[in-house]
This record gives sequence, C-alpha cells and structure tokens, in this order.
Amino acid sequence: MSRRVSFLELIPLLVLLDTTNIPPCESAPVLATNRRVPVEGVSFSFTCTLDAAIGGTALFYKGLTSNQGGCLSSGRCGTSVSGYNVSLDSTSRILTLDIASAVSTRDNGTWRCTDGATGSNSVTLSQFAAVLDWSSVIFSPQLTSLPSSVTPQNTISVSVTTPCAAPAAVITWRYQQGVSGVPPSNTSSTQGSCPSGQVQTTNTLSLPGNTIVSFYNRQVSLTVSVEHDSFDPPTYTKSVTSNTIQFPVPVSSVTLTNIKSENEKIGQEVGQTLTLTCVTSASFPTSVVTWTTLPPGTTPTVSTETTSGVLAKTTSFVTFIVSRSDQGRSIRCQAENVNGQASKQSKKAILEVWFGPEQVDVTMPENSVTLENSDLTLTCGTAGYPNVTFTWDYSDGTPVGGSTGSVAESSTWWSQTITFRPNKDKTAVRCHVRNTITNTTKTLSVSLDVKYPPYEPPSITQFPAVMFEGDQETIRCSVTGGNPLATITWSCPGTGSASVSDSGQTRTSTLSFTVSRSQNGQQCECLGAWQYGGYNYTDVRTFNVSCPTNPQPPKAECNMTGVIAGTAIGTLLITLLIGGLVLAVLNRKGFRFGNVMKEKASPKSRRNPECEENENIGYSSLDQISSPAQGMGTEGSERHYTQLKVYENTNVEPKAETSTYEDMTETPPVAYESIRASPAALSRDPDYGNT
Repeated sequence: MSRRVSFLELIPLLVLLDTTNIPPCESAPVLATNRRVPVEGVSFSFTCTLDAAIGGTALFYKGLTSNQGGCLSSGRCGTSVSGYNVSLDSTSRILTLDIASAVSTRDNGTWRCTDGATGSNSVTLSQFAAVLDWSSVIFSPQLTSLPSSVTPQNTISVSVTTPCAAPAAVITWRYQQGVSGVPPSNTSSTQGSCPSGQVQTTNTLSLPGNTIVSFYNRQVSLTVSVEHDSFDPPTYTKSVTSNTIQFPVPVSSVTLTNIKSENEKIGQEVGQTLTLTCVTSASFPTSVVTWTTLPPGTTPTVSTETTSGVLAKTTSFVTFIVSRSDQGRSIRCQAENVNGQASKQSKKAILEVWFGPEQVDVTMPENSVTLENSDLTLTCGTAGYPNVTFTWDYSDGTPVGGSTGSVAESSTWWSQTITFRPNKDKTAVRCHVRNTITNTTKTLSVSLDVKYPPYEPPSITQFPAVMFEGDQETIRCSVTGGNPLATITWSCPGTGSASVSDSGQTRTSTLSFTVSRSQNGQQCECLGAWQYGGYNYTDVRTFNVSCPTNPQPPKAECNMTGVIAGTAIGTLLITLLIGGLVLAVLNRKGFRFGNVMKEKASPKSRRNPECEENENIGYSSLDQISSPAQGMGTEGSERHYTQLKVYENTNVEPKAETSTYEDMTETPPVAYESIRASPAALSRDPDYGNT
C-alpha cells in the first residue's frame, strides 16, 4: 500500500530538480531586498516577484540547496528557520521572506528564489551594518544657532561628528535657496575607542565671509546630511538644516536724490540754505557714504534704515549756505561696504547759484553828446544769474521808444544796449533789471544832459531909434532857451566891448559904445549861434546917427531937431502967426516957415538933416508931424505937434553969429523951448520993423 508524501517531504526532492540545469524561461522570478545591506539586529526582508500566479511551488534558497521556505499554488506558505516568515500576496505572484532581526552569522550568503523549474537572480548578503545612533551625532555649534549673517571679516565654522559605526558614515553639506556648488569642508574618520570594524567620522565646514563671492547678495542656509546603512531606506540619510545666514551684500547703487541725470543743475539763490541727500541701496554690512567737492566746513549727517534682516539703507545729508563761490561746483556722493569692491557713485550735480541783479551800471559811448532828436545809445549792465531781463522807461513811467539790442551774457554779466532819441522834457531814463528766477528787480535812474537849441532866433531888445554922435549908447540882444545857451556875438561897425549876463533860460549881451557918424546907415547884427549846430540866426538893426558940427553936443533937454531957436526967433514966429506981416520980412530974408507947434514940443529931437535921406535943401517950412511916438492925448488919442524946421537959403549970406555946420543945408538941431503965440514976443525979433 502506497504512503502520502507531505509538502515538507517534497522540498528536498524539489531542490534536486534545480533549475540550474533547466534553461530558464523567458519570465524568471525577480529577487529583491528591502534594504541595500542588512543591519545587525534590524529587520530585513526578501521579495520574490513571479511573472504569473504560482502554478506549483515557489521557494527561497540560500546557497544551492538550503531551502529557507516557500509557498504552494494553494496559498499555503511555510519555513523551517526560526525567525523567518514567508507569505504570499493576494495575487499569488509575490512571495515575501521576513527576517525579524538580521544576524550576519546566520543570514549571510547568496540568496535566490524559484518558481517551479525557473530560478531568479542572485542576491549576496556579505556586509552587515552596525546601527548608527542618530541621536548621538554631535554638531558644534548647533546649526540652528549659527549667526544670522556673516561679514567679510568673519568666518562660519561647523563640526559634525558621528558615533562609532560600520561602515563609516558619509557626511555631506549643501546650500539651500538656489546656491550652487559644494561648501568647503574636511572629513576625517578614526576608530578611536570604537569596536573592531567600526569608526567615528568627523566633518568640519568653513565659510569665510570675504571669499565666497558667489554668496554676495544672498541669504543662505546650510544642510548637513549623514548617510548610513542603518538609517531608513530609501535615502539612508538623516539631515539638519541651519537657520538662514545673510552673506555680505555690496552697495549696488548710490543715488543723489536731488537730481535725475548726470551733470544736472541744482539751482539755489545766494545766501539760501541747500540740502543734498544721498541714499544707498540696501546693503550689508552698513555702507559708508562719502562726498566729493563739498564747500569747506560742510559736515554730513548719516542715518540708516533696516529694510530686511540685516540689510539696511544708508542716508547721508549735507546742508550748507550757498555763496557765489559755489557757482559751477560739481558734487557727488559715493559708498562702499565690502573691501575690494569698487565704490558706487551717484550722478554728478552742478550747483547753479542764483543771484542778482547786483549793482546796475548805465553807460554811453565815450565822448558822446546827448542831442535832442538825435540817436543816443545807452548800455545797461549788471551781474546776475541765471535769467536777467531789461526794461527802459522815463521817470514818469513812459516807456523809452527806440530800438533795443538783444541781451548779452558773458558768464554772469548781462547787458542790453538801447538806441533812442532823447527829449529835452524827459531827461531821466531808468533801466530796470529783473532776475526772473529770484523775482528780484533793481533800477538805476540816469539823468541825461539833453542838448537842444534855443526856442527862437536872437532878438535885439534895446536899440535907440536915433543916436547922436559922441553919445555913449547901450544896445542889448537876447536869446531865450537852449542847452547850453547860445553864444551871442556882435557885428557892428566901430562898436566897443560887450558883456554877457544869464538869467534863467535867457542870455543877454550888452554892447556899450560911443556913437560915431560913420555908423550912420550901417547895419548892426546880433548873431546867435549854438555850439552843436543846427542854429545860426541873426537880428539886424540900422544905425540912425545925428551928426552936428558943433564939437560940443547940445544938451539932451534942449536938443530939438530942426529948431534954430532963440528968443528972437520965437518972437518972430509968434509975430508971423498973429499978424501975417512977418511973412514979407521972412520972404525978404529968404526963409519959409512951417506950421507952428500947437502943443508943448518934445524935449529932444534926434533928426539930423545931413544923415536923413529926405532932406529939404534951400527952403524952410513948417511940417505937420503926426505920430503916436510924439505923444498921446489924455484919452489915448494921438497928440499932434507942429515942429518948426528951419532950412538955410543958400542964396542968402549966413549971419556971422550963426553956428556953422559941415555939408548941411538944413538948420542943425538946436535946443529950443516950446512956445505959444504971444504979441509980446514979437518985439524980441531983431529984424522986426526992418520990413
């Protein structure tokens, strides 16, 4: 009778049927482990993955014949090794052999699995790791206590030491936040007091703040990783990350906030306060700001503003009072915070000092004369900056007409030239200069000495109608107006010396001389001339001179032209007028009479028969004289005088007692008295009764 064979009894037989002698099928089982190496005392497992569900029996082998357990297609699984466990998943495709605690003396060797006659790949367990206690890893200093920043003068150093372990732990560093590269570190392993086959590993990291240029402008954290087989798969690594460390941030920009472009002008009025502000970019460490070409004695002030972490902006202020010496001064600021880094500079500002107008000057061409209605050129100038304008007017506010030239600028000196025709009535001209930026104005008033000719031609204001030879006479000529006053000269025959006197706008020339008969009929000219031309006029008078032969001129109060006079003649005239008999006597003597003067006669006569054109030669007559110049009635009516003129009859021999006259036929003027008809006077005529 046959006996039933159990599954366990079949295993040795199955082993004898090793698939090593059977060509593997195209889909062989795959053997894998859950760890890369087993760790003493730590669980470990194998998995055998079949291509399809178990068709018969699947087994785990160590070596060629050592069956470590397996599973049947029915789902039954088992093992004969204590501490092992074999299981099959629900798909009947994956077999798992779990080792609760790996033991190198038991578990080392070459492992594989089979699916019937098909064998898997081989896995050899030869190296077993000792457990590395993570809690015993030493960090010095702790990464979480690293400084939050590192300056160029500082260095970060960290040491990591693992406890005894086999194999040796692998310690690595890496940067976080996008920094590439491997931090510089040194690793050393020593056995020290470790058990045989185990070592202690130490790694030291060193980061100088001034050499890692790639770290500039970065906030970086460091991660240290300790890799060991005893750690959990799949990485077998445990890590620690430091806090964020700020590496140096060099100044990237410096801004002079007062300007926006290079060489931009900054304007300020002289004497006013100007503040310039310089601001740096956020940097670490704090930057140092310096200024170039500040006015002497200017001291900057500095403030900082934290923007993020240890990053801070630096602001520097300078304040000074602007002076004329600051004109064109170029100023910029610069900053640096990392040795070896080039200083960053701001844009350059050019100081534009506003001032003026200062003292205003008005000039005219040298040796020029200000003539009315002639072009006059004036130039107004002043020191000022930047924009200066000119306006011209008279003192009454009337604009100065004329043409103006363009404003000329030479550095900080401005000027304008105007050409106009001055008026004698407006002699004060003002130049107004205004700075359109400072809105200040200065004015200079200039008095013009306007030269203009007299208003009218010269006028002879005193000139006697008749002059007597030998008399001292005075004639005057005046000119009114003009600047300067006109000059007066005389052109008179045989005249004496002249004197000039001024009264306000009138100049008078007085000419004194002794009358000469040679002047009779001659013209006397008063010439007015103005030294700047355009005026040359004369006034003319004609001399009318009485010329007696008597070397002793008659007295003025007795000098009556044409009167031979005397008491006898007066009596004779009265007798003739009353009786009419005198006419026969006079006819016998060769005389003719005119009308007898009706009223009181003029006290003096200037007539000279020799010098007058209308002489009556060879006869005598009484002429009726009717002239306003001879007297006025009590009510303004003309008074008429009868003047006796006695003319010598050339056919009658003159009396011996009669005064002689040269070249004269008319009786020379003789002093006489006004007479009235009286019978008593007739007896005084010596010729009376001889008729």
